[in-house]
Amino acid sequence: VINISDAYQDERFNKQVDAEFQYRTRSIVAVPVKNKEDGKVIAVIQMINKKKEDGSDGVFNDVDVKMIQMLASHVSHFVKVVTGS
Repeated sequence: VINISDAYQDERFNKQVDAEFQYRTRSIVAVPVKNKEDGKVIAVIQMINKKKEDGSDGVFNDVDVKMIQMLASHVSHFVKVVTGS
């Protein structure tokens, strides 16, 4: 899991994409989707720019990560059903 509270402070973040699309990425969370049999990463779920209930900027917390991990587990199952592998 990668959880970045301020994308512009993280050296892995490519600011050029934001500049090209006139966008401002603030927070990022990325969770792997793993094959249940061998644990191989088959996809990644990424979310950006969390918003608080009042619409202001937020950061992804442990509860958000747990929910996305649950989603990733379901995605892994659906990929297996759809591809038959």
